[in-house]
This record gives sequence, C-alpha cells and structure tokens, in this order.
Amino acid sequence: MSQLDSGTFQQVKDLVLSGYHLNDIQGLACPTALLPAGTGVESLERFALERFRFRGTMTTTSIEDFVRYSKGYASATEKARCFIDADHMTARSVFNIGTLDNPGHADNAASITLKQTAPFRALL
Repeated sequence: MSQLDSGTFQQVKDLVLSGYHLNDIQGLACPTALLPAGTGVESLERFALERFRFRGTMTTTSIEDFVRYSKGYASATEKARCFIDADHMTARSVFNIGTLDNPGHADNAASITLKQTAPFRALL
C-alpha cells in the first residue's frame, strides 16, 4: 500500500470542492470547466472557432460613424445607454449594459470625441 502525502489530500479536497459547483456551471450558455487547483471556473471560449458573443469598442470623431455603429447594436430587446459629457464634447454608448435586475457585460461600447471647430471655440 502506498503512502499518502499532503499533496494527495489536497488533490482530493480540490476535487470534492469543485464537485459542489457543478450545478453552478451546468446552466451556462458558454462552455465552462471547473479547474480543481483553487477550484476556479474557466471559460472554454478561447478554444472555440468563434466567440460566444460579440465584444467591441469603437472610438471615433465622426458623428455619422458613431450613429451608424449605435444603430447597428442598439435594439428594442437590448437597449443602449449613452453617457454624454458636454464640457469635454464626448459621449460613450454602452450597448449591452442591461438593467439593474439583469445586468449585462457592458463590453460593447462606442465613444465619440468631437473636434472643437473654430465656430465652437468662438462661442467659448
């Protein structure tokens, strides 16, 4: 019979603890695995041919491009939020921000910084 050392006990403990979290990951839409070392949850998305969902950041100085991107990602089912800073002439729209009850990932966004043209500077 072989001797058991502390490493063996640690491995058994990690496997048992990871088993408690199996129900947590079963309902996830993105393929996920439990890693016994530290009982971490790891997404398997990086091994797939495509991403599980879209993520992106668009930055521009063009109102036309900002509006086109915003129209392309805002929808009736997944509304966008636009945060405007009039003092700095900037705006940032977040398309998958969700709601307080159902928060989204908020990792698809567009930002615009308007150029201070001569007529605008004359108003200051």
